[in-house]
Amino acid sequence: MSNMMTQDKEAIKRIEELVVSDRASTVMVCVQGVGEGGLYGEMYNCYLKDSVRFCGVGDMVLKLDDICEWVGAPQRTTEPRFLNTEMEKKYRIAVSQHPEVDRNNLVYSINEIPFQNALKAREVLVVYVKYRQNSSLQGSIRGRLTKGEIVSFRSGMELIRMMQMIEIH
Repeated sequence: MSNMMTQDKEAIKRIEELVVSDRASTVMVCVQGVGEGGLYGEMYNCYLKDSVRFCGVGDMVLKLDDICEWVGAPQRTTEPRFLNTEMEKKYRIAVSQHPEVDRNNLVYSINEIPFQNALKAREVLVVYVKYRQNSSLQGSIRGRLTKGEIVSFRSGMELIRMMQMIEIH
């Protein structure tokens, strides 16, 4: 019972970080579990009206990049490359279909944040994407598994490695 209360307290801390943050590139990641494709769950950003679902850590990192693109921060320094023009067209169509973005008004206030989803999550993390340089993500992550400490990542690959450890933990 006390483990559940500790997890709830940590989830509430991550929710508060999302609400008080003025950074468009702050994302709350709610890991719901581990399936055949690896970790799965939902991500929340204060400027998106809907959550963004992910299945697998690779999908999570790519969707973090998409969220940054949708909300306009941080700006990427290089354009993505593709194996051929057909794949590029498919990518452009896929990323154009995204949740509604409202940069003028925060979508979530402290009363509207999806508390229940966060409290039901196996793990709640807050990811701060600081830069999108060299076709990758740089930033930091914080959650119960980091013992409340901010842990930096230098690339999407490094973030994938960190997140895969949740599957093992």
